[in-house]
Amino acid sequence: MAANVGSKTQASRQDSLRILGILLFASVFASISTISYGLTIAHQAIALPKILLIAGSLSAIVTTPLASLGLWSRSQQSIAGSSFVKLFIKERWLLSLFLAIGLGGLCGFFVVLSDQAFHSFIPVEIRDMVLPGFLPGLFAAFGAGVNEEIWFRLGVLTGLVGFGRWALKQSQTSKVLFWAANGLTALLFGAAHLPQFALMASELPLIFIEVVLFQNSVVSVIFGWLYWQRGLLAAVVAHITADAVIYVIVPAFTR
Repeated sequence: MAANVGSKTQASRQDSLRILGILLFASVFASISTISYGLTIAHQAIALPKILLIAGSLSAIVTTPLASLGLWSRSQQSIAGSSFVKLFIKERWLLSLFLAIGLGGLCGFFVVLSDQAFHSFIPVEIRDMVLPGFLPGLFAAFGAGVNEEIWFRLGVLTGLVGFGRWALKQSQTSKVLFWAANGLTALLFGAAHLPQFALMASELPLIFIEVVLFQNSVVSVIFGWLYWQRGLLAAVVAHITADAVIYVIVPAFTR
């Protein structure tokens, strides 16, 4: 009996390591995409080995601990953390993908419309920035969609839920706990987007900071719900779709 339990535990660990390897592989490519987009925006170029080194370092320093935390936390919560299928798509994968694309599209248009509503409060340097086009826009969407969902949904959200269950001694995740963790994750997600704007503008007005936090918190809550209900892939697809609307689709019709 003990040998059987031990073999199951070892198999579960091996499955988790395989999933972690897949996530890190995807994260490296996502980081390369993000770096390529940033270099295009800055009109700079660096050698491919340096890009690979930066992407690998980012995945090692950020993705590895957060993905590991998420997988470990899922296993502690008995959320089938070691199951590839249960992590990426929980059920009815076709419906999940359609739902992800639909909600992602709505999120993208929400950001675009709210940008228009608060247009006058956006710093001139950011407002007048010219987006680099179709392919770099896809790079930006893919890079952010993959990495940020691994970091914030699998890592931060799952970790917060796990901590909350431990602190509150809950055997199952309550709705209140999930939405509290999802809300806190959303605020962290919004705050994580502020440094990139700080690099673009000499000063960020308070109302602009509030708009950034509001926009990203709203879409983050939706991505978090998709992740929890439909799996990590659904959240990734929704995120990529939202960013594709922002960086590719809308600019193509407004130039």
